[in-house]
Amino acid sequence: MSKSFIKSCIATLTFSAVALGAGTGTAVAAEPMKIGYTNWADVMAVVHVAKYVLETKLKQPVQLVNADIGIQYQGVARGSLEVMMGGWLPVTHATYYEKYKSEMDDVGVLYTGGKNGWAVPAYVPESEVSSIADLAKPEVKAKFNGTVQSIEPGSGVMRAAEATMKAYDLGAAGYKLQSASEAGMLATISRAYPQKQWVVATVWSPHWLFQKWNMRYLKDPKGSQGGEEQIHAFGSKQFASKFPQAYAFVKNFKLDLADVESIEAEGYSTNNYEAAAKKFVDNHPEKVKAWLPQ
Repeated sequence: MSKSFIKSCIATLTFSAVALGAGTGTAVAAEPMKIGYTNWADVMAVVHVAKYVLETKLKQPVQLVNADIGIQYQGVARGSLEVMMGGWLPVTHATYYEKYKSEMDDVGVLYTGGKNGWAVPAYVPESEVSSIADLAKPEVKAKFNGTVQSIEPGSGVMRAAEATMKAYDLGAAGYKLQSASEAGMLATISRAYPQKQWVVATVWSPHWLFQKWNMRYLKDPKGSQGGEEQIHAFGSKQFASKFPQAYAFVKNFKLDLADVESIEAEGYSTNNYEAAAKKFVDNHPEKVKAWLPQ
């Protein structure tokens, strides 16, 4: 018996087994879809809800891919990511959007009411510091140690902060813009708050930090931080044809600002965004029903 004949028999038997398995309803694992995300509280809340619904309601495996925001836009445009769920427009991510918009699909607005700004703890007297312009006062600068705490270089928040520094000429006033991760920014507030030290940070809403600490936004008379933002889901050009059920879900996927904040708060307090997402989904069956393809 020749080796080629034996190989032919094995191939035939293997094909038959697969065919029989398909005929008897044996499940074939679906290809996982890749969702880009950053370790920012709002994005963590949204993507974990999406992942839970996709996997439990639509049986669609999901692979979460952690990447800087610029890499996410690039990944969606190139098709290495199916979707990202943290696109802030019209201002925060305008540069990325303009660069990649022709290579992406704007799947839809996930929620509205996003806001960027600079915030200080409420114990910083408003009579001394009510707006970003007040930071230039020498006595105020000394109490803030001439530092504005921001997040990652390349993030929309950091880019807006750089524009604000220029708009208010804070570099000339002796300020430096300190970059860090979101965790680093939060750690700076956490260290300052118990001692009532003065600190100013670049922050955004929705975010659980406003529930943990009594913070207030500084007024921005020059409008350098922009206004209300819409948070979009951006998909690859192949997303709709490759994962039609998942695409239909993402198109229907809508949250309120309060929803995002509650998931964030639960995820932060338990250090478990997966459990927070499950809790939210299980407690909001009518919302979930509206998201699912009909």
